[in-house]
Amino acid sequence: MDFGILSLIPAAVTILVALLTHRVALSLFTGVIAGAFVYAGYQLPDFAENSYHYMVVSFTDIERLKIVLFVMLIGGLLEIIAGSGAYNKFAERLSRRLNSGRRARVSTWGLSMCLFFDDYANVLISGASMRKINMKNNVTPAQLAYIVDVVAIMASIMIVSTWASYEGSVMAEAGSNIGMNKSITHFFLESLPYHFYTYMAIILAFVVAFTGKWFGYKADNKKYKLVDGDDVNNNKAQVKHLLAPVLSLLGFAILALFVSGIYILLQKGQPINLINILGSAPSVDILILSTLLAIGLSVYLLIKDKVIGLKTIGKRFLKGLKDMAGVSLVIIFARGLSAVSTDLGTGVFITDAISDYISPALLPFLIFVVSMLITVATGFSWSSMAIVMPIGFQLAMGLEAPDLIPVISAAVITGAVSGEHVIPFSEKAVMTSAACKITPVYHIKTQIFQTLAVFISAGLAFYLLGIMSSGFLAFIISLGFLLILHLVFARSNKKAVIE
Repeated sequence: MDFGILSLIPAAVTILVALLTHRVALSLFTGVIAGAFVYAGYQLPDFAENSYHYMVVSFTDIERLKIVLFVMLIGGLLEIIAGSGAYNKFAERLSRRLNSGRRARVSTWGLSMCLFFDDYANVLISGASMRKINMKNNVTPAQLAYIVDVVAIMASIMIVSTWASYEGSVMAEAGSNIGMNKSITHFFLESLPYHFYTYMAIILAFVVAFTGKWFGYKADNKKYKLVDGDDVNNNKAQVKHLLAPVLSLLGFAILALFVSGIYILLQKGQPINLINILGSAPSVDILILSTLLAIGLSVYLLIKDKVIGLKTIGKRFLKGLKDMAGVSLVIIFARGLSAVSTDLGTGVFITDAISDYISPALLPFLIFVVSMLITVATGFSWSSMAIVMPIGFQLAMGLEAPDLIPVISAAVITGAVSGEHVIPFSEKAVMTSAACKITPVYHIKTQIFQTLAVFISAGLAFYLLGIMSSGFLAFIISLGFLLILHLVFARSNKKAVIE
């Protein structure tokens, strides 16, 4: 059945409820229910059956449940560290060098760049670790959230990341459908020069970090207090009580990703390269195990050094789990929204709506826009990639423009990534907000002008590429346009005071 414009109802309801209530999990739930009502043809018996079906889909997706477990464990670990007073010691140590807003912001940008292997771990660790030192230097949590949220998309362009294998596999599958048989490594590497949005977003985040200026919304620290363990002072706490568990988590995760990936490839007799290694490794399982080991190390050190007792550790851990409950529901209900949007044909409708306006010169630009819109509609960038990539490849071949395949690949991926920066119900936006202790709607509200500036500039780059056939020149012109926008229109936040 063709639902046409009605296929947009789940996304529209989700966005509307999010703006009205600021409750993202509720927004996603209502979006799923609205979609189930449309899919049932407005018949109550079928509506009840469909609603039950999408709830089952939401709560039984094993991979999503694993992500929920990882997020909750990270929340527990970070709360244990906060309750020990280690953040306070870490902030005191950093304060000797990071004694200005610029240094705090740029250091946050640099830390996030180092956590390139996974976007979820990136925003949770860098956001929580750098929150206090930024607030002490009058950097708002909103600006902190913007920096870590944007830099986390490094994972989409790094071979050594949990994203590379998925992106490569989507490209390879779409390529096989049109008779273009290349390895996922080949597809991935060919697309890298054209990830205009990603490169521009990261560059703008650095410019914002360096200058302290950004577009539009003025956020300040007056509405925030150093709570939830940030103000714990404990003379027994040391910097190692923060660094040891965090570094052990990262070190074990990276090592385990490589070891397990190589072992699986050897068992299957498949080629061993970076993308295949990370694609074969059970990344979420490894992140869960790494977090459990980090929690164990943290508990051991805190008890051994008599920093806090086991009872306090238990309370803090449970509080961390509770704090991540809302994030977990968003991750779960996002699966339902993606499922109902797919059943209603949201992606196909959006793509068909622009198909009559496609030409080889405009194709990259239009694919970039469509990919962003489908992420907004489904709430998940990976689902957008899966929907748009094969359509983009087929359109390129239909227009007799096979040379555009690498550009189309990048347009799909970066368009999908950009969509997560304009909706408060994407998983990464919610995780970033939780780490920085602001609401997802406020986070998107404060970063939206930066996102739109980069989106327009990246769209311009894809358009120019279609005209002049030079990716480098298109990028330089568009980046110059973005930097001029920042120079002319960006403003500093008003002076912030921590209560």
